[in-house]
Amino acid sequence: MFITQISVYLENARGTLREMTKLLAENEIDIMALSIADTSNFGIVRMIIREASIDKALNAMKNAGFMVKKTDVICVGVPNKPGALDNILAVIEETDISIEYIYSFNYSVDGDALFVLRLLDSERVIELFKERNIRMHSQEEINRL
Repeated sequence: MFITQISVYLENARGTLREMTKLLAENEIDIMALSIADTSNFGIVRMIIREASIDKALNAMKNAGFMVKKTDVICVGVPNKPGALDNILAVIEETDISIEYIYSFNYSVDGDALFVLRLLDSERVIELFKERNIRMHSQEEINRL
């Protein structure tokens, strides 16, 4: 069970992030989750948007000269209480699979915080989450937020 993430590679220079967000705003694209990582030369913006806007966002950004790509990631619901994220990470640790990155959503569902996970072997973790009744959210569910 995957959702689609868009990654945008930005020059690490004043104003480039704003150029991207302005372009998305002009195209009425809502950023639902966002993570920014940077180095001295460039930044990587990772974001989740509604499925209906993905192609529109990719086309607009490519036409504006941004380097973008789509990636499948997992969205997991984590109860909003102490230790809940640790429990999810313990399940992943059992598989001996590394987490490439993790970031949270701007939304919650039924009191659960939503986290986006990128793993080296997502399929094995998805099966373990299903066995443990850990709620994952589909692209369709994210689209309804």
